[in-house]
Amino acid sequence: MRKVLAIPLEEVARHLALNTRQDVKIVAPEILAGELIAKLTATGRTLKPEQLLKGETWKHSPGDAPNNLCESHEFSTGISPETSGPFALCFGNEKGAQDAHYHPHHLEIYFSEHLLEAEYRLNANAPIERVRLEKGGVLIFSAGVVHRARLSGLTVVIEIPAIKDDKVIVKL
Repeated sequence: MRKVLAIPLEEVARHLALNTRQDVKIVAPEILAGELIAKLTATGRTLKPEQLLKGETWKHSPGDAPNNLCESHEFSTGISPETSGPFALCFGNEKGAQDAHYHPHHLEIYFSEHLLEAEYRLNANAPIERVRLEKGGVLIFSAGVVHRARLSGLTVVIEIPAIKDDKVIVKL
């Protein structure tokens, strides 16, 4: 199961600059099957095959290579079936306090067009890892991943699903 995903904004911009199709799926319910690609291509849609992303950082794939994609179920380990709502939406910036924490039962997605960095630990015995998205982007942390984000401007934070009191402050 996937625990962390980093999506550099410059990689999204590179994808849009180099492809005729001006959208890109990065997380989806499932990989687009060859039969459906053929069917949609026959109707005039411009599509590329998809493949599972390896590693924690998404990068643009060249025009002749499949798009890298994560399936949404990869982030579902630890998510509680007892939710207060489908999601929570928050905004923050560099003045907002960011303690090292984890969420036992929901995942957290950060998006910013400004420098976005974080340190995280996949579990209590794992080493601390760091990610730095110089020009902004998206960070996704699965339930149970201890993390501390450092914000540098307006940042959108989405928690899925919304679960009351699902935050544990810890040392990183």
